[in-house]
Amino acid sequence: MGNVVVIGANRFIGFHLCMAFLDEGTEVKGYTHSAHKEEDDLQEEMKFFLGRNANYASTEVGESLDMITSETDIVYFTYFDGGDFYHPDFLRQEMQKAQQVLIQALNKCRQLNIRFVFVSTMRVFGDQQRKIEETTIPEPDSSEGRLYVHFERIIEKYKDDGWPIIIVRTPTLYGPWQPLSMCYSKNIAGYEEAFNIMEGTDFIIYIEDAVSALRRCKTAAYSYEVVHLVEEKLQPWSAAGANITHMEVKEEAAQEKYEISRKAKELLNFSSRVTAKEGIYLQKKHMRTFFLPFH
Repeated sequence: MGNVVVIGANRFIGFHLCMAFLDEGTEVKGYTHSAHKEEDDLQEEMKFFLGRNANYASTEVGESLDMITSETDIVYFTYFDGGDFYHPDFLRQEMQKAQQVLIQALNKCRQLNIRFVFVSTMRVFGDQQRKIEETTIPEPDSSEGRLYVHFERIIEKYKDDGWPIIIVRTPTLYGPWQPLSMCYSKNIAGYEEAFNIMEGTDFIIYIEDAVSALRRCKTAAYSYEVVHLVEEKLQPWSAAGANITHMEVKEEAAQEKYEISRKAKELLNFSSRVTAKEGIYLQKKHMRTFFLPFH
């Protein structure tokens, strides 16, 4: 029986991937790295939840990636999450290290013919772009989008090498364990000071719906693919935000900005099953359980 390696196991997507695979009895190897001090409480809870499972082993990202071996079935690269982009000084400190780790992981996966999944973002596209599909050339207008385009271009250099690589772009993710720096979490926590919103405010996906699709990367048939987690039921960021904040964000129908992705459904069986109302309720419940006192 093989194992799954998650680079960024202490980030929003990476943590949920680890928990999902551990719940099904899969052995998981997690690489972690430092987070901003604003996330300390969240990091401690993540460490506790993962560490109590006998099928989980972790280490800090270092000079080598020794946990990626011939026994590894798939490697997920989830080095950053939406919370990191609220802390530009911290982010700048981590960017060079992230690039080095990405190249190390790609070279090792190529050498051992291991599936590689890069979890990217729809923010690689600028706000003015429309009718976006997987073949659309990104024109980012945010620091998050520019960083992910840079990483995607590194990955693209490996696409003709004959081993499975998939880039999965997601809208903004929310739900339990969302970084405490992100907008929904701050509003649920009763944060009243004005702050710049550094995440995408067009559409959202509940974290477990995204992870369900990402898990399919372990068994789906592909060589090199780019997939958008976009469907007709995609929910506007403001629809969920209305339950927790009075901020006004322009709504736009999903089909006006994004082309519905057939590959997301056919390749990864993606479906947005959790409604905004349900998802926000679950995120509130989680935060009030673990991070009291909140109002």
